[in-house]
Amino acid sequence: MRLGIAYRMHFRYSEAVTESQNEVRVRPVDDEHQRVLSYRLTSRPRVQVLPVPDYWGTTVEHLGVRTPHTELELVAESTVETRPRPAPVETVAVAKLADAGFRTAHLEFLGPSRHVHTERGDAVAQRAESAVAGASSVQRMVEAVIADVRGILAYRQGATDIGVTLAELLEGGAGVCQDFAHLATGMLRSTGVPARYVSGYLFAADETALDAATADVVSVQTHAWIEAALPGWGWWALDPTNGGEVGERHVVIGRGRDYGDVPPVRGAFTGSGTVEVDAEVMIGRHTDGQFLNPVDLAGPARAEAASPPAENWRHQQSQQQQ
Repeated sequence: MRLGIAYRMHFRYSEAVTESQNEVRVRPVDDEHQRVLSYRLTSRPRVQVLPVPDYWGTTVEHLGVRTPHTELELVAESTVETRPRPAPVETVAVAKLADAGFRTAHLEFLGPSRHVHTERGDAVAQRAESAVAGASSVQRMVEAVIADVRGILAYRQGATDIGVTLAELLEGGAGVCQDFAHLATGMLRSTGVPARYVSGYLFAADETALDAATADVVSVQTHAWIEAALPGWGWWALDPTNGGEVGERHVVIGRGRDYGDVPPVRGAFTGSGTVEVDAEVMIGRHTDGQFLNPVDLAGPARAEAASPPAENWRHQQSQQQQ
């Protein structure tokens, strides 16, 4: 599937700030499941953009404005071709999770992290242990956790903020996609299954139901799902929010231990005011021989500077994924 993606971010400061510095993680990755055909990040006011890969392999674009300003607008435009992802067909024995080499290779995705913290015997660990009881394979363990998370949480925008704990999610019973991903990740890790957080885009009119009808262009927010490591097979991608496997409608931006490793925007500014951030993602698909560019439908980008071409690269402002 060929998709065009436009991610527009608009920062508005209540008072003029003398300087702002930001790092942006919105460029899709190139891997065996997707290919970036084109990409650029433009800005208003005009700034230089420095793209570098971080520890997790995500492209981070650094940019700063060092003149007084009350607004900053960023537009990231991508064209991505996605491919179907294979599903594991062979049964992976639960006993293989204890292999020392496997655990060492995935150590960073087995322990606690800032937003995914569990302890032996706590409510999250107990819930996970109950969910996987009697599972005949690692695949069944993962599926059982995903099903349990969907039984625990109802999708509700605005129900949480980025600082919510897993225990609070259990008690509150509602959240957005990053909460589904965090809870599933924590439960899987507590049972010995390495799991990592994935940030990306989802081409679907309703992110809670992948079989829902979609238009040729949809307006969404960034999305989150998980990948679980299966011994001897690799990473298996699933979407706890909608309960299905990750497919051609999903576009990966980056992977990490949790949201804190892959926030779309993070930064700081110098000034006494406050900042409001508006963001929107528009995704269009190639259909009937014609490619619908979401940027054209959203209006021309008011931008003057761009990052280098995609083929050359493989206080805090932050935006919560919805």
